Amino acid sequence: MGWQSSLILSWGLRPRLYAHACCAGSIPTFCAKLYRTYRTPLLLTLLVTALLSSAAPVNTQKTNGADRRLAQLVEANVIAVHAFQVLLAKTSGKGDKSCFSPGNLSDAQISELSEHQASLLKSDLNTVRAWVDGARSTFDPAKDLEPILKSGLTVPDKAPVNVFASYLRQNTKASEVKIRAVANLYQTVLEVERDGDRLQEEYAFYIGLGLPVYVGQFNLPGTDEDLLAVGRKLEGQSCEAPVGTSAAEWQIAGRKIWNWGEKNLHIRDERVLAAELLNETEVKNLEARLRSLPAQRIAVVGHSFTMGLHWSSPSSFVPIVIDVFRQLNPKVEFKQFAAGGLTASRAQKRFYEDVLAWKPDKVLLVVMTRTDDDYKALKQMGQGFRSAGIKPYMFDEVHDPAAVTPGTVERTRKAADESGIEVIEVGQTLANSPERAKFICLDGIHMTEPYHRLMAKEWLRYLASTR
Repeated sequence: MGWQSSLILSWGLRPRLYAHACCAGSIPTFCAKLYRTYRTPLLLTLLVTALLSSAAPVNTQKTNGADRRLAQLVEANVIAVHAFQVLLAKTSGKGDKSCFSPGNLSDAQISELSEHQASLLKSDLNTVRAWVDGARSTFDPAKDLEPILKSGLTVPDKAPVNVFASYLRQNTKASEVKIRAVANLYQTVLEVERDGDRLQEEYAFYIGLGLPVYVGQFNLPGTDEDLLAVGRKLEGQSCEAPVGTSAAEWQIAGRKIWNWGEKNLHIRDERVLAAELLNETEVKNLEARLRSLPAQRIAVVGHSFTMGLHWSSPSSFVPIVIDVFRQLNPKVEFKQFAAGGLTASRAQKRFYEDVLAWKPDKVLLVVMTRTDDDYKALKQMGQGFRSAGIKPYMFDEVHDPAAVTPGTVERTRKAADESGIEVIEVGQTLANSPERAKFICLDGIHMTEPYHRLMAKEWLRYLASTR
């Protein structure tokens, strides 16, 4: 028995009462009553010391250690992304040299920090979590974490990541480590070439560690108008950077982080959208036909409008339809062959043979036609698929804003007809949609959720043979 308990029991007090006094925050009242009863300042002093030392949770030290280790992981990512942007500033000639300074580090040493980050983000999250919690773990901080933290590279106060972190401190009650995690994602996404790889690795890492990944988790608003208002506040606050920091660029960064946050947390993704569509009358009316479709394989060869990973929407119409069939008729099998900016000629070189090897029953082509080579490739693919017993089809248009050259749609339609590609008429439906004004996202190219919901319904109608 500890001396504190002995002292309390010697006064005829129950440990439960002692514990209650600590937990209820009534130590002053409790002690005053004891003093009136016993009039013994020395004993009272001993008791107060016992109460104050024992009132703290036993695991406070452990909790503080976990917070510190978690903060180290986040800060390592901040430093490593800054290192990448230091080199970007040098190679691009853009950015304040004092703000994006390598310090005493060589280019090779700066590059090593990005390599350490890549390795750190690939760490087994179970072992990382165990290390954070202070449990036995095979995670070795000396391998990738400490080299970043001990590099000596500093991130100035006016760097965009610190400017955004400051904004979050002023507008949320979130802890510092949570603020830094979200700020790091913004820091990364401002460099647009890394949003498909390094950014997604950071999302997985932070979600696995139980950290927030978008400002909606701080109860901040997330409409395009709200995000632009934030961008206007932030514009001009950071030093000149090798990444865009105008109000519009902060707005797009916010939209990307918000949409990918909800997508990666499965708050809004293809499964959520598919479930919503299945509750709509238009799709419910197709359910019996979709369930009765025979087993078959459907390949999709498409550009970014078909890719669920893209930031402009919770998902694209292709993964949404695939998930509808996952629920209603898993005998219908899909496979995507997709790449951003995919033209017909690139699709032929990159995916044509792979599609033939998969031996689908049908293939949906969603590719761009910009040059004579594209129209030629479209014809050749159509003819080749038909010769292999595969039914090719495509939409008459998908409202690609880049296809502004007069006659593009008509020429593509002609190439499809000449090669036996079936054309699904959706152009007029898209043009007449009351939500058409909401289709195009902030980049002026890609499509938002209303567009993909409508395209999903049109494709489902076609597959159900009700068009």
